[in-house]
Amino acid sequence: MTPLGQHGGLVTPARYRPAFTLVELVLGIVITSILLGALSSALLLASHALPGQNKTTDRTAEAGRVLDDIASELQYAVQIVERSGRAITFTVPDRNGDGSPERIRYAWSGTAGDPLTRQYNAGSAYAVLPAVHQFSLGYDLQSNTETCPGPPVESEEAIVSYWMTAVSRKDYDVTASKWIGQYFTPASLRFPVASLATWRLTRVLFLAKKDGPTDGQVLVQIRTPNSDGTPTSTVLEERTLYENTLTDSYAWVEFPFDNVTGLGPSDGLCLVLRWGSGGANVSRIRYEDAAGSGRLITSDAGQSWSYSSSKSMYYFAYGKVITPGPVQTVTRQYITGVRISLQAGAESDARLDVGARLVNAPELLTAVWETELSSNPTTLDMNGDGVGDWVRTDCQAFNPATVTGGIWYADTTLASVPNCDFNQLITAELRFRNTSVAGNGAVFSINADWSGGTCATLTARLKLEVGGSQTLTLYHKLSNGSEAALVAVPGLSTDFVKLRLLISPSSNWVNVKVNAVDWGTYTYATPAAADNNRFATIGASSSTAEFDYVRIRVGGS
Repeated sequence: MTPLGQHGGLVTPARYRPAFTLVELVLGIVITSILLGALSSALLLASHALPGQNKTTDRTAEAGRVLDDIASELQYAVQIVERSGRAITFTVPDRNGDGSPERIRYAWSGTAGDPLTRQYNAGSAYAVLPAVHQFSLGYDLQSNTETCPGPPVESEEAIVSYWMTAVSRKDYDVTASKWIGQYFTPASLRFPVASLATWRLTRVLFLAKKDGPTDGQVLVQIRTPNSDGTPTSTVLEERTLYENTLTDSYAWVEFPFDNVTGLGPSDGLCLVLRWGSGGANVSRIRYEDAAGSGRLITSDAGQSWSYSSSKSMYYFAYGKVITPGPVQTVTRQYITGVRISLQAGAESDARLDVGARLVNAPELLTAVWETELSSNPTTLDMNGDGVGDWVRTDCQAFNPATVTGGIWYADTTLASVPNCDFNQLITAELRFRNTSVAGNGAVFSINADWSGGTCATLTARLKLEVGGSQTLTLYHKLSNGSEAALVAVPGLSTDFVKLRLLISPSSNWVNVKVNAVDWGTYTYATPAAADNNRFATIGASSSTAEFDYVRIRVGGS
């Protein structure tokens, strides 16, 4: 009987949670096991999808990333410093604001399993791919050709003009006011028909003897002529006759000349024998009084001259005919692309190939010196070799105050660094000017074509003349202490002058362009080198000079 409550209602048992039956418990355990198994499989599959160094697909993906990085950096290369099948070093434009390009190197040893490394500037090389089985580089080249006139070809020496027929021989005493000379033209030289041939004077001979004490000197000059055959004041070259070398009897004296060149087939010259120093009479010169033509005399120290069409000195003038040589062709190589092959694993299907297009198409060079002279040039490293490109030859610190507005106001001489043999094709370009009438002007010099202790020293001197123009002369060294002019370019304005030298060490010639005008190609000498100064220099020589830029490129052919 169910008991009654306080108010007469029924009393029920307390509420409770019913328990799982045995069947329900077994089913739950089974379902849970199935779920745990599925979760474990999913985790295992997910773990297999994570990157791992031993998976072919993973290595290939990582190799692809590295290839993309290499191709991306190569795209903007401005110079290829090192080029081989397993290594490449190149420079890219300045990234840190120091004015010098950045240097990047990728390299692989060639041993399977060794890493592919990357080096940035002077930092340590580090692995960008730890284990490489194959890495190779190929290069796409484009050739461009440049032509220039060939070095002139000289004939054998021949007589230009002479007189030696004796009809009425006379003596002429050279004094401080009385001088003698001879006008002549290349009448005896044989010029090729319809050619651009020129001629140069090689030597002159004349009859002379001493006159009194042997303390005098006579200046033997070659001058340009006026239209009437009398000499101008322009001295092309000068030698000195010392009276103590003469005897009491007439004898032939001979003087060589090196720089009287570039003369046309109808261009004449004046041989002038003027007093240099000494007593009243410094020497006697033999002349013909009744035959010949072209004798010149002055009695007022060259203020006025008289030309005789019926008298002549006894003389010989020798020269050589110069004809243009065959056109020279220079071929330059430019790198337009790099083909890269990379295999990170042993599996052949893991190999990747990519091509990098080089938008700057850098020239195939071995060395570069380049400065716009807008900052301290001794801090630049355009070669990307970790060494500054320029140093003062006096070993002093560079004065930054001498660089203003992109111009270097030369206060010293700067030399290129490091040493270079300059034994490959050289292209040297600079823009400079001389700003004072003194010394040797603004100077560029290069010790080129080093080989076995010999080299070609080529020196360009730009000098401001009294009349207000500039003259650029290119010299080559003949021996220690001796040089000769290859070409002179007068009448240049006082503005900056652009000089370009193309030097071919394999053929021993230099082509000269001044303000984009070709002034010819010349063969240079390679005498023994006095020292080991294998560099190029810019500066002022006992003068004031300004430089706008200098660019020297070596290689490319």
